[in-house]
Amino acid sequence: MKLHATALAVAAIIVAPGIASASNTINFSGEVTDQTCSAVVDGNTDPTVILESVPTSAFSGLGSVTGETTFTMQLTGCVAPSGASEHFTTLFQATNASAAGNLTNTAAGGATGVALQLLEAPGGSAINLAGGAAVEAGDIVLADGETSTTYDYAVQYVAEAATVTPGPVLGSVTYTLRYE
Repeated sequence: MKLHATALAVAAIIVAPGIASASNTINFSGEVTDQTCSAVVDGNTDPTVILESVPTSAFSGLGSVTGETTFTMQLTGCVAPSGASEHFTTLFQATNASAAGNLTNTAAGGATGVALQLLEAPGGSAINLAGGAAVEAGDIVLADGETSTTYDYAVQYVAEAATVTPGPVLGSVTYTLRYE
């Protein structure tokens, strides 16, 4: 009986490491490029874009927008292209997108019926972030011989319900810069 229990214990020790490592996968993704730009938003590497406070009366119903705020993506320290301009694209991915493709308000006890909507440019088209995939937005051009450039995006409040209640509004999006 002791021999049988010992054999089971040894078998469990041998099998357990295989089970533990089977579900632990780390995927890596990268790119080798000849471009070396650094990207900052509004001059900060860890930016927070502050939108103006707006009254609930600024919303006229479902889908209404207000409080558009511009923010700037700046590329610096780039290798200057020679002979032609170089193009970059920003890929945005929502941390918590709404079904309508906006940034869900994640503020605890925050405003209800409202989300944040990214725009491809000030006064431009909305960027639909639904589905969890990264979304391309903007054509950032680095001119021939230049080592830096900027591109303006915007964010605004959008009513996702007929009624918006007051409170703080927070949202976040990750971005990746792709060299074309």
